[in-house]
Amino acid sequence: MPRPSSWLRVQGATSARGWWWVLVGLAAVGLILAGQLADTHGLLERHASWWRPFVTLPGHAVLLLAWWQLGPGWRRPLTTAALWSLPLLFTLPLHSRDAYAYAATGWQVAHGLDPYVTALGAAGQAGLLVGLHWYDTTSVYPALSLELFGLISRLTGGDLYWTLVALRLPSVLALVILAFVLPRLARHFGVDPAVALWAGVLNPIMLIQLIGGVHNDALMVALGAAAMLAVLDLGWSGWRGLVTSGVLLGLAMGLKQSAALFGLGVVALGWAARHPAWKGWGRLAVTAVLPGAVTVATFLLTSASRGLGWRNPTAGNPIEATSNAPFSWVASFLRYNEVFSFPVANALVGAVSTVCIALAVVLLWVRFGPRGDSVGAPWRFTLAVLTAACVLAPALQPWYLTWLLPLYAFAGLPARWHRVWLVCVLAFSLLPALQDKIAPYWAMFVVAVPAVVLWRAMTVSGYSPLPESDGDRLPRGTLV
Repeated sequence: MPRPSSWLRVQGATSARGWWWVLVGLAAVGLILAGQLADTHGLLERHASWWRPFVTLPGHAVLLLAWWQLGPGWRRPLTTAALWSLPLLFTLPLHSRDAYAYAATGWQVAHGLDPYVTALGAAGQAGLLVGLHWYDTTSVYPALSLELFGLISRLTGGDLYWTLVALRLPSVLALVILAFVLPRLARHFGVDPAVALWAGVLNPIMLIQLIGGVHNDALMVALGAAAMLAVLDLGWSGWRGLVTSGVLLGLAMGLKQSAALFGLGVVALGWAARHPAWKGWGRLAVTAVLPGAVTVATFLLTSASRGLGWRNPTAGNPIEATSNAPFSWVASFLRYNEVFSFPVANALVGAVSTVCIALAVVLLWVRFGPRGDSVGAPWRFTLAVLTAACVLAPALQPWYLTWLLPLYAFAGLPARWHRVWLVCVLAFSLLPALQDKIAPYWAMFVVAVPAVVLWRAMTVSGYSPLPESDGDRLPRGTLV
């Protein structure tokens, strides 16, 4: 494999040079926060000032560069992640107002209100800050998330600032879980643990979006990854891992419904760990049905206290806001050109999106999924399903990439896909700073310029950002 050009990564980085890049990354985080705080004139929703992206965009770029220069050979990825995350704990939410919705929901729970009935805008100070799209809507999150938000609001006495700070603690816990899970998955599938931590924990998107942006995707992703590790456990003659993974996945769904997508990966990995000792479609069905049933039971148990009110028609619909999803652009076009009324346009595009995702999952199962006599390509199947769900969904936000990043290193893909991975990391690292000011489709157009330059440079040199592989990673040994 050709050596990367010097502008891609400084060669022969010493420990001293590595710590220099750690400080550069920390300074970049400070620049991002300074740009945000200098442009904070009250907390009500408004576009960023014209100059803010000129401050925060270079900050994101330098943080990305520092992460890249450290590389997977850096021996202190977790210490670095902690240092870069520390300032993010105490700032206002970055690039999203979701945290205000969490705080508003917590305020409602703490004050005995039903978030599935009461609009977010009626939730005290936090309710005033949730954003125009969600002010008149009720909660979209499952009951376990509501209880977590309520607990945090009670612990902080409803103080808005300290609630925002405390809401980041689940994200910190999520990164701790990933730091525990990813090296163990890596060793089990023959991947360098350092690569898994660098790509899946220290990655700037993970830190900026999950800690700085305050998103409940964090614990969902961490529990989803933990379920994938748990399903490899072959104790109790192969049954224990299936049950444990179902419990973890049910808890993940209790935090955010999207965790159901991880279930397909759990089935694929569970089958790969048990084959060929387990053979045939009947055993494969058991491998799918048992953790699936436990997942549903756990989810319903966590929902017992408040029910399934997130399904109410008053709940917020992510398609209301234009995002990075192509289907959201279609919905916006239909709404604002009055082709259909707002409810009809949203329902139509949402239905088409659901059909497309379902069709994609079927096709991906045929291409990569397990069969009675083979394991298929479990990691490629998992990543392909998550990618299809993101691209074909009615909403796509930069933090959705956190669903894939912790798992990507295990797929064993060839160099061209590693180049796609790095281009996506570049794009979704830079998009948030631009989208503070301009519409997502214009931001994507701007980011396409450096993305194409990076792609061309890597393609011409034949460079692979991660170790190449010609086949999917399969389990090495067993977890008992």
